[in-house]
Amino acid sequence: MTARADSQKGTWIAVAVIIAGGGVAGILLGRGEATPSLPAAKVAAAASSPPPTDSPRRTSAVAAATDVMAPLGEEELARFARESVSGPAASRVAAIDALSRASRDQALPLLKRALLNGDPAVDRPAALQALRALALAQGDADQRIRDAMREVIYHGDDERFAADAQETLGTIEESESGR
Repeated sequence: MTARADSQKGTWIAVAVIIAGGGVAGILLGRGEATPSLPAAKVAAAASSPPPTDSPRRTSAVAAATDVMAPLGEEELARFARESVSGPAASRVAAIDALSRASRDQALPLLKRALLNGDPAVDRPAALQALRALALAQGDADQRIRDAMREVIYHGDDERFAADAQETLGTIEESESGR
């Protein structure tokens, strides 16, 4: 009997450590700057534009392809990672938009996080647009962007957003078939 009790105690200790670690990580990741460090003009432009409500076809592939940035430095990437999930909606949208023009390997994990876990009214539509632009500009040969779209479609809780993701998935697949 004592072996089983010790095993259960060990399991509960492991669960407690995992929960505590998650809490610490949440606190550390939740720390942000008091003011966004994006250029004021970009934040103001993002704040004045309404969140996307129409279909994901708005972004042109030509504009996305010509506006690709060079790989981001570690500090800049960390700043965009932080600003894409915390702070005012305008700074989150501006960070998500900036990530759409970053190196695919750097931007994809951050955009996927915003797509799956962001604010449904602001972050998720912006991340959907950003991932679409990223796929059209830099391709999706390994299908990681399309896999993120499928995750939204099959496990999402918003039918309208899932339909937008399905349309975006079709656009990306059509683009990839022509490459």
